[in-house]
Amino acid sequence: MGLFSKFTKKGASEDAPAKETTTTTTAPVATEQLTAPQAAASADEIEYVQSTWQLIFPISGPNKLSAEELNAKKTAVGVLLFKEIFSLAPEALQLFSFKNVEDLYESPMLKAHGKAVVGAVDAAVHLLDDVSKLIPILEELGQFHNRKKIVGAHYDVVGQAVVNVIGSALNGLSEEQTNAWVKVYSTIKSVMLAAGE
Repeated sequence: MGLFSKFTKKGASEDAPAKETTTTTTAPVATEQLTAPQAAASADEIEYVQSTWQLIFPISGPNKLSAEELNAKKTAVGVLLFKEIFSLAPEALQLFSFKNVEDLYESPMLKAHGKAVVGAVDAAVHLLDDVSKLIPILEELGQFHNRKKIVGAHYDVVGQAVVNVIGSALNGLSEEQTNAWVKVYSTIKSVMLAAGE
């Protein structure tokens, strides 16, 4: 559990003023950022990740989505995510069972898989404060993906796509938000890869 040892919000105050960030256009994440060893995420970085995710998938507050709306949005974002993945790495399509499906982005198979991927990201984001529940989920996903011959470079493409899609959905991320997503995603990737070895 050492990778997530600092993922708890020790000393984080509910009353603490929100960090001021400057929104910028999300710059492409360098592969080195996704592959370099990362220190554990700070409470502020976890907050950046959770708050940006909440803007896309509000489960509380005045813009709260119904369960039906959340499911539809997860499917739509999943399709966008796969469009981005295949834009970054067209050869990645060959890794999927829907590789020969006509009208790919309307395919029920791609939509279901996209929704599942977004659902996994959603679970991870919501469990960043409860790593005792998160780590077994990531380890199981890592073992599954290892059996499918998914390697670190594949995770890097998905990480880049996740950051790009989130940035697009929010009309850009600040540097702090981008760095937080890269750090959290890199740690998730590390846990999944280690579990698959």
